[in-house]
Amino acid sequence: MRLRSSNRPGGDAGYTDLETTVIDANGIGRDDLDRIEAYRARTGASFSEAVVDLGVVAPDHLQRTIATHAEAGTLIDPDQTGVSRAVVAAYAPDDPLTVKLRALRSTLFVPDDLEHGDMRVLVVVAVGTDDAPGVTANLATLVAQLGYPGLLVDANFAAPTQHALFGLDPVEGVTSLLSGALDRETTVVATPVPNLSLIAAGPAIAALPETVERVSLVEQIRAIRLGHRFAIIDAGNQPPEVTAAIARGADGVLLLVERERTPFAALETLLPRLESNDIPVVGSILIR
Repeated sequence: MRLRSSNRPGGDAGYTDLETTVIDANGIGRDDLDRIEAYRARTGASFSEAVVDLGVVAPDHLQRTIATHAEAGTLIDPDQTGVSRAVVAAYAPDDPLTVKLRALRSTLFVPDDLEHGDMRVLVVVAVGTDDAPGVTANLATLVAQLGYPGLLVDANFAAPTQHALFGLDPVEGVTSLLSGALDRETTVVATPVPNLSLIAAGPAIAALPETVERVSLVEQIRAIRLGHRFAIIDAGNQPPEVTAAIARGADGVLLLVERERTPFAALETLLPRLESNDIPVVGSILIR
């Protein structure tokens, strides 16, 4: 469902999603809407033609709004779906975090690769910061908005958060996969975000570090036969040996580091482990 403001001037006038976006993004009021509708009835012009012809919206502003609408994909109403407002990409295409991650999305996930290549698996690893859940949830939402089905995977065993961000409470999850779940597909649950499903962290298991080292999580994810085109794994801020084991077999790692909090020694420990597992660092985000 496209996010609609409850007090927008357009009310229930039957505007399309794009027209609603133009109304909301440009603050078009009731009087201007009446002028627009009268002009359309008189001339047969489209909504976009009318707002420009009447000088309500400048042509360049209209084009920017249309471009943002196309990039944003399908938005949702967090109040109606239970999705946390921390997942700003789900409902606020102009939020600074959404804009920043959308630019990163264009470098990490190429539509042609999502269309024709193998499932792309990216692991988000935090070093000295606790921001991995929010970044992972928002990035996964943005990739899903491209129209390709994908997975958000919570392997942040120290602080599992993704289920709460999306208002879900699944029983099975990553630990079920690592423990040899007979039916991998049962670990996958749909989120309120179109095209995005979740594999939650799952129930606690004994000897978790040893299990992560022994069983490839990425291989387990790739073996799920539900047609997903991408998977983004939240590895959180965990010991280097755990995050390196989680990322084994992935297409790349996105590093999150925080100014004045990330210990350089932790990076010095993690990076050689990733290199020894042939896992490239495909990007980094500096959190100030």
